[in-house]
Amino acid sequence: MAINASSLSASSLQTAASLLQQLNTVSNPSGNGLPVTQYVQDLQTILQQELEKPLQSQISTLTSQQSALSSLQSALQTFQQATETLASLQSWSTVQASTSNSSVLSVTASAGASVGTYSIQVTSLAQAQTTFQTSGLQSTANGASTLASGTLVITPNTLNKAQPVSINIAQGESLQDIANAINEKTTQTGVAASVISNGQNSYFLALSSIQTGQAYGFTVTETNVGSNGAQIAFQTDTQAQNATIVVGGQTLSSSTNTFQNYIPNVTIQLNNIGTANVTLSNDTSGAEKAVQTWMNAYNTLIDTIRQDTAYTPASGAKTSSSAGPLFGDPLTQGLLQQIPAAVSSVASSVASQYNSLASIGIVLDPTTGHLEFQSASGFSSAAGTLPDGQTMFQQALASNLSAVEQLFGVVDTTAPQAIPTSGVLGNLYNLLNTMLIGNPNGTGQSPIQSEISALQSQQTTLQNYLNLVDAQIQDRVQQYENQLNKLNSVMQQAQAQMQQLSALFKSSSSTSTA
Repeated sequence: MAINASSLSASSLQTAASLLQQLNTVSNPSGNGLPVTQYVQDLQTILQQELEKPLQSQISTLTSQQSALSSLQSALQTFQQATETLASLQSWSTVQASTSNSSVLSVTASAGASVGTYSIQVTSLAQAQTTFQTSGLQSTANGASTLASGTLVITPNTLNKAQPVSINIAQGESLQDIANAINEKTTQTGVAASVISNGQNSYFLALSSIQTGQAYGFTVTETNVGSNGAQIAFQTDTQAQNATIVVGGQTLSSSTNTFQNYIPNVTIQLNNIGTANVTLSNDTSGAEKAVQTWMNAYNTLIDTIRQDTAYTPASGAKTSSSAGPLFGDPLTQGLLQQIPAAVSSVASSVASQYNSLASIGIVLDPTTGHLEFQSASGFSSAAGTLPDGQTMFQQALASNLSAVEQLFGVVDTTAPQAIPTSGVLGNLYNLLNTMLIGNPNGTGQSPIQSEISALQSQQTTLQNYLNLVDAQIQDRVQQYENQLNKLNSVMQQAQAQMQQLSALFKSSSSTSTA
């Protein structure tokens, strides 16, 4: 559009010049006009704060809840394993074994051993057979020998159904080659061969059974043929024999120096011939340690639940309240009630005075929720003087161990873990199974896992919505940027026109002055 200076008044030109000056003062790093980049970034920040941040906060909360539930699940599984361990009789091995003469024998007891004293006479030790070459000795182990060709026959006492095994010898064959040939048949004969020296430049074969006991004994015969070589012969130095002991007038035999379960759940290791007394006595330290380990696992679980469900109110104007990720969660809050109730319940099926953990000195601390041995001072100054819990527990073990085991629901097995079905551990195990696998039979669905899955579904839904909102924000910002760029384009055109007007204004002023 052409601009005619005569059609514009002096005041209009002055106004236009003023607008041009204002446009030229707008801050923009890329030049005159609106700062598009800054305005776009400001809009994007505002939209993200208003629309995305609440969604991100909700997703973060769901993530924290899922993590807390997974930690709870892990803590429950750990406590369940501790419960299975305590339920095994092996954890209650309360018998210790000792010997009056350790040079004769050593002894250990396992779960199920009975208290008692035994006099044991060791009459012989198990030994392997050793047989040596006595003729045809050689001056070298690996070089050619002076032996004639022939056959060695080794007949085991029991291996290979006591069938003889032949080893052929070639004339002049070295002792080491003969030993190697014998060793190739060890699985059949139970005999190992080696070449040894008498220290006087003479080498000979040594045969020995690979295990102790009479069953691994053997005989050796040899047949030499030909007349151009030396003969070979063997002599047994040590006969294979079993170990024997006399207990209660009965003679017991073993192919090794170890007697296991000859006395039920007791292992005897022979060291020498002689007599020793074996004493099996009660020892409550094993049971006490096992129960304390189980209590520690319980306390760790309770700490996990209490921490994740805790609520801390604001303590002043400058502080705000805080809550654990599972605060208000019905499932977790229920566990905080159900688990302590299970361990502190009275076992009605137990027909003794020891029918609850409290009756053997184990109580719940109302402040921490921990299982502890009862303190003599109790948990408050008003409690007075109480029996010491650890002493109560030790006395219960000493006076009626079977009743304490019945209270806990200990299973008669030597396996390292067991599934309790009665007592305190049985009730507790049912509850743990319900939480972890749905029901005690394992045919349901874990409530914890169901809740985790529901949270994951919510998180996925929110994340999809967040992605949609983010896309809409990006579209809105792009539209805004396009509008600003168009406005700057119009402003640039206006600036060009203002420059033309300014030039005309100056030209008009010069003409009027002239």
